[in-house]
Amino acid sequence: MNAECLSLQTPVDSTITLRRDKRLVAQQFSRAAHSYDQAAGIQLQVRNQLLSRLQRVNGPLFGHWLDIGCGTGQTLPRLHQLGAQQVYGLDLASGMIRSARRFASPAIALLQADADQIPLADASCDGLFSSLMLQWSEQPHSTLREWARVLKPGGTLALATLLPGTQQELLQAWRSIDDKPHVNNFISAADLQQALLQAGLRSVSRQQSLLQEHYDSLTSLLRNLKAIGATNVNPGRKSGLGGGRALQQLDNAYPRERNGLLPLSYQVQWLLLRKE
Repeated sequence: MNAECLSLQTPVDSTITLRRDKRLVAQQFSRAAHSYDQAAGIQLQVRNQLLSRLQRVNGPLFGHWLDIGCGTGQTLPRLHQLGAQQVYGLDLASGMIRSARRFASPAIALLQADADQIPLADASCDGLFSSLMLQWSEQPHSTLREWARVLKPGGTLALATLLPGTQQELLQAWRSIDDKPHVNNFISAADLQQALLQAGLRSVSRQQSLLQEHYDSLTSLLRNLKAIGATNVNPGRKSGLGGGRALQQLDNAYPRERNGLLPLSYQVQWLLLRKE
């Protein structure tokens, strides 16, 4: 495959009922492509830790690697530098793929496609890399089976995802105002482990940590979430944020630390897995 960007229209299984519209998720990340790299502090930290763990546990890479949810493409040259001869970057958001084109080369190809319907042959990848994408899947069991399909037996999956407790401060504040969904649901560690085992993926290394960002105002916190594309697209949500009164209520309800800063938590799990 050459390094041109492939925009693929894949059929959607009509038997699957999703709670979020994937088109809206893709649109929000497309809009955020220009601001993502500057705003994604936690995301960059998580990705770099995953790369470090992959290098330490797996050693030099080889063969074909796929970055699922590649975003602006920052990881693609890193995977190539670590030894992968061919790297594919896959993302559903057209804006992210356009941004990632700066890294395209004979060794780096881009795929605009759904992570639940990867346009690659069975057992075609020696390794998969995915940092903070799986939590956007409505059906992680099905998603992980698809990822395992394209992975060769004995191949490696380097995975970082979010667990319950992520954005708990924002969830707590909104619950004092209304019962609408404002924060995504996150798969539990136990359910994630079950999904991985059912997909034939065995854990080699696992670690979980709480990471936090701190903001001096609610406005800056919400602006940062918008800049990385992590806005609310849950069904049943209110249009917009509810106006000035709701924002003031949210500001009043948001937990603060003694220094007055607003924390935002991320429960992160890093995993290195092998396909049995």
